[in-house]
Amino acid sequence: MTTPERSVDEAIAELIATLPPVEDIERVPTRSALGRILAEDIAAPLDLPAFDNAAMDGYALRAADLTLPALREIGRALAGHAYAGRVAPGTCVRIMTGAPLPAGADTVVMEEDTVRDNGQVRIVRAPPPGANVRRRGEHIARGDIVLASQRHLRAADLGLAAAIGRTELPVMRRLRVGLLSTGDELADPPAPLSAGSSYDANRPFLCASVERTGFEAIDLGICADRSADLERVLERALAQRLDVVLVSGGAAQGDADIVRRAGGVRFIALNIRPGRGIAVANLAQADHVLTLLGLPGNAVAAFVMFHLVARPVLLHLAGGVAAAPPSLPVPLASAVHVRGGRIDYRRACFVRDAGNTLAVAPLKDQGSAMLRTVVEADALIAVGPRAEYAAGEPVETIPLATLD
Repeated sequence: MTTPERSVDEAIAELIATLPPVEDIERVPTRSALGRILAEDIAAPLDLPAFDNAAMDGYALRAADLTLPALREIGRALAGHAYAGRVAPGTCVRIMTGAPLPAGADTVVMEEDTVRDNGQVRIVRAPPPGANVRRRGEHIARGDIVLASQRHLRAADLGLAAAIGRTELPVMRRLRVGLLSTGDELADPPAPLSAGSSYDANRPFLCASVERTGFEAIDLGICADRSADLERVLERALAQRLDVVLVSGGAAQGDADIVRRAGGVRFIALNIRPGRGIAVANLAQADHVLTLLGLPGNAVAAFVMFHLVARPVLLHLAGGVAAAPPSLPVPLASAVHVRGGRIDYRRACFVRDAGNTLAVAPLKDQGSAMLRTVVEADALIAVGPRAEYAAGEPVETIPLATLD
């Protein structure tokens, strides 16, 4: 009986339905929270801005005075140094961006729209009343949820947390992911290569991807194509209380594919190329559960399957939200022919056509073991299940910069 093939979204949904996320919460300094999963909603304890302030360099005044022939300059306000007096009719205060708006003023005229002469300021181009003023709380009001739980924290999130005064954040404990490659043919440099062997590229890029996502990566090395060896590695991973073992190779149906034959492993077939699917199992020891995820052995297939399926699942296991990477439609620079029947994720580069419109041009080489094509590409494009695509036809495009 043929196993039905799932879409990427269907595969992710099926996987996370049976894989419970971590539950432990810890508090870390805000500066150290990059890549962590937020455990609680974060509400603002103050307004931002905390006071009315100038959005431009210029002059603070009363809107009622915009039509006067000239205004008398009575002082200045700088960021961090408010003007202590009050703006009376017929007067203005020189003000810099971010400085508190003086009492009595409600409008800022940009400096380039004025002429200043001997303490008198003439407005040559009047803005609308209330212009160039950032009002208290217009960005964030006290009590607003500024960061939602389950968020995968980015650099800007940490800046926002600091802006509302947070020195630490509640986050889920860091997911511990073991990286393992299988194959009698694999070696790590600088070991000499024997006939028919090659250096393992998968563990290095998968380790880097796991760490960049914000998880702890534990290198489990290379496992020979023997079921007993795999069992020993998994027993060691359980003893180390790893949360996940991410295996590349051995998940297909070949004679030496030990992951697919391991106890409790099931295979989820996907309707994509490169990579036909992902292996999964839950292994338990006492009170600890270890998730095994099996990726293809070919480097490009492992790259595609990791980013489209495994990484979203890891985010779920870490307490975050699982979602396939976002894509956007971009026109093809030239016609494309594929085998059809499945979705082909092809490596492509961004180019500009004669009209300076952005387009994607697939690379000539598309082999599933050609990792260099990932290095040379700017994007993955999804073509299929049709076999023919015309030049100019939009195709779903995932910029590779969004996957790092």
